[in-house]
Amino acid sequence: MHPRGRLWLVCIVLLTVPWTHASAEGQASDQFCSLIPVLEADGERANASVAWQVGLGPRLPGSNASEALLTGLEERHTSWSFTRDAHPYGATGLTNLVAMYPPEADLSTDLALGFGAHYDTRHMADREADEANRSTPIPGANDGASGVAAVEELMHLIPTMNLDHAVVVVMFDAEDQGPVPELEGSRRWADNLSEAEREHLAGFVLLDMVGDASLDLANISSNHPALNNVMKPLSEAMGLVSGHEGCAGTTTRDVYQPDVRAWIGDDHLNINAVEIPAMVIIDHRYGPNVTKLDDGYWHSLQDTPDKVSAESLETVARLVELGLRSGAWMEAVTPEDPVEEPPTVEPQPITFAGPLGLLMLGWAFVIGLASISIVAIVALRRLRPPPASTTWSWDEA
Repeated sequence: MHPRGRLWLVCIVLLTVPWTHASAEGQASDQFCSLIPVLEADGERANASVAWQVGLGPRLPGSNASEALLTGLEERHTSWSFTRDAHPYGATGLTNLVAMYPPEADLSTDLALGFGAHYDTRHMADREADEANRSTPIPGANDGASGVAAVEELMHLIPTMNLDHAVVVVMFDAEDQGPVPELEGSRRWADNLSEAEREHLAGFVLLDMVGDASLDLANISSNHPALNNVMKPLSEAMGLVSGHEGCAGTTTRDVYQPDVRAWIGDDHLNINAVEIPAMVIIDHRYGPNVTKLDDGYWHSLQDTPDKVSAESLETVARLVELGLRSGAWMEAVTPEDPVEEPPTVEPQPITFAGPLGLLMLGWAFVIGLASISIVAIVALRRLRPPPASTTWSWDEA
């Protein structure tokens, strides 16, 4: 090969190698697909929980049905520790149920991620068409029981997950009471957290109305953005976003609709208010072909177990489970380790690290090599004797 050809080949190789390295390092590793086959949340078991809860009767604050529900949850999840967070409320009081795993964990000292639902049911069916029925408490299969059932599924599985952080679960009372839902149980719990408990609770994911047989999850604008941003990649991996192919083994369904925005007032607002990142996963269009919260079966006597689907419960529970097993929820709300300040304020030397540094070094080497080569070629040309045919001397004159 001609010397000039070799020089150009060296230049091309040196320019290409650093760039190829930079591009390879920039490729994101798959975070979710390897976990899809190991998801275990069981929709049939969650659906049985809905039937059990509704069978207790309306779960109004201070009622026998509420007491039976709290006792049942404590008996069904013996791997967890429980405390009852009781507060004055009307004539009955209200009681939040707080569970911790590991059972010896302490929220004031151990980093934790929170999950929860409200377990109370609306005291009046104010969306009933027949005014005579509007004072009747609703069954609350979806609005109350479905969120509890999905959280129960997580409680069954979390002890087997080997997580590197604690988990706190809160079942809120008195969310759905009052002329409009008062969110009272979550407000009392959040307001009474100590400063240390707030610092150690990294984030909170609330589940409400997640059992609708025609499941549609909107992009909730009242969610904390750090947690809300996790919904789309999790949903895409599970094949829940229309037009986006999920991981192998999933079927593409139109469940999570990132372009449909909705503001929802729910218990997560009270947790956000004390500067703990919180979000709600909710289907606010309850019933087939429903376009808004005020339509469908919401706050009516039609909120019965036959309107709830085991498939929907499993879908939502596995979505949250995937975020837990992958660490996506915690990563979204846990700040990175702080960067230590340099010991002095003296200017630090420039270093070349990472793909960009390698690229710059490659270019610098090529430019230097090319410059030296050009100088050498020019010098050799000047030192080379002229061809014999062009020489001339005085002897020939």
